[in-house]
Parts: sequence; structure tokens; C-alpha cells
Amino acid sequence: MKTSSSLRRIAISAAIVAGLTAGIGFATEPTSCNLKVVKFYDKNANGLYDAGDRVIVGWPMTLGRAGSEARSTQLTNSSGQARWSLLPAGGGYWVGEAMPVESNWVQSAPVDADGNPVNPVTDVTLIAGRSKVIKFGNYCLAPSGGRTPGFWSNKNGRARLLDELDGAEEELALLRDLNLVDGNGLPFDPTTAEEVQAWINKTNATNMAAKLSSHLAAMVLNREAGFVNGTRTYLPFGGTINELIALANESLARDQFTPTGDEERAIQEQLKDHLDALNNGANAVAAKPCKRTF
Repeated sequence: MKTSSSLRRIAISAAIVAGLTAGIGFATEPTSCNLKVVKFYDKNANGLYDAGDRVIVGWPMTLGRAGSEARSTQLTNSSGQARWSLLPAGGGYWVGEAMPVESNWVQSAPVDADGNPVNPVTDVTLIAGRSKVIKFGNYCLAPSGGRTPGFWSNKNGRARLLDELDGAEEELALLRDLNLVDGNGLPFDPTTAEEVQAWINKTNATNMAAKLSSHLAAMVLNREAGFVNGTRTYLPFGGTINELIALANESLARDQFTPTGDEERAIQEQLKDHLDALNNGANAVAAKPCKRTF
């Protein structure tokens, strides 16, 4: 026996079907066509629903059909889905997502042949006996949370560094594990917080390896202190902050002295610029969905 809630859902579906097909030359009898939208948070901004990507709940999705003024809007459920059932077979359907008031949200999927996001998706054709699935991906941008080399050389950075050390010297050990160098290209392996503070904000770009070292050290300290999440994607770099750290360290292993004219200098300058931006709080893809208002 059908429950009252089941009967209400059937009645609602029938009403939507009638509205979407009214006045159009398609059959008005519902078939077994189903349309499902999957809404996911694209944490690496690659436009794909990857393993580990979370779904987004409560996002408005709207279904319509060409030639009809009828619309059906649903909020994605706990599975990140909006579903329409008992739709007539045929073409001309479209489905689109609402965009939040907050401007830091970006759509990443679906895209057209040129890689541009498509919203709404039009000319959707439903085939009798089959289900159609469309995936919408979005991500949001938020400040990295980074602190500059200057922070780590002032009293606030010193207090944080000494507090984090707590006698174990974990941060100093992390810095010694990197391929850091000084202005002369000699290894910088600090054993005290004072050495870090005296060095980190006094490097210059005469030896680009030294300047890269200071920004790499600041980022590693930021990550260890919890200011920065290394798994976040930084779009100008095209990868995660952890991957950026690894590449910078590899470059320093290859070449410790990079004055003007050195073939590694341009690479190190680009890596330094990325780290510099993030140490100054540049936007990166947030690790989880941000606030959204519709």
C-alpha cells in the first residue's frame, strides 16, 4: 500500500511532467525517463568528480524544457543529488544551477569543448527506460592564511616559533631537512630560533636561491603552525601548496647559487613568486565548501 507521502510525491511528479510538456508537440504521458544531477565540491578545481570529492547539500538546481514556462527547482539532498522521475522521453530539456551571492564561488563543471563552464546545460535528451546523469562541480576561493618572512622575524613570529618549539625543536628540524641556503649559496641549517630570525627576512634576490629559501622556510613554518593547509590547490601554480613546497625544495637541491644569468634562476624566481603570494595571504581553493547564500 502506498503511503500518503508516496502519493504526494507521485502527484507532484505528475504536475511537473504536465507543466514541462504543456503546449509542446511531445507526448504528455510520463515514461520511465529519469534525470539526476550530482552536485560536488571540486577541491582541486579540475572539473572532475574525483574519488574523495565531497557532495554539496542544499544547492538549488532547476529543470525546464524549451517552449514551456514551467520550472521545477530542487535543493540537492544529503547525497548531493536532485532527481526528477517519470519524465516524458524527448529533447529540449535544460537543467541549471543557481550561483551564490558570494562572489568567491566558481563553477568548474560541466564544460564545453573549449573548457568553459556551461550553465544551464541545454538540449538535454531523455531516452525511455534510461536515466540521465549530469554532474555540476564548484569550488570556492579563500585566503591562504600565510604569514610573511617578516612575521617570522618579528616578536609575534618569535613567540609563535618558541611556543611551537616547546623544547622539541620540531620546526628547526623541519628547516634543517630543507635545502635552504644563505646569500652565498651555503647551506643554512639553523639550530636556534634567533638564527632563523636573523636570516629569514634579510635575504635578497642577488642569489635567487637564497630568496626562494626564505619564502620556502616561511611557508613550511606556516604549514606547521596550522596557518596554511598544504593540501589546498593554488590555481596560478596549478597544484597543491604541498606540491609547490616540494618543487621549490627540489630546485634548491639542483642549484644553490643562482645569480643573474644562471639557467635555474627563472624557475626559482617563479617558485618564489608563488610562495611569496601565498605567504601574503593569496587566495587558494578552500579545502571545504565556503558559506553560500542563494
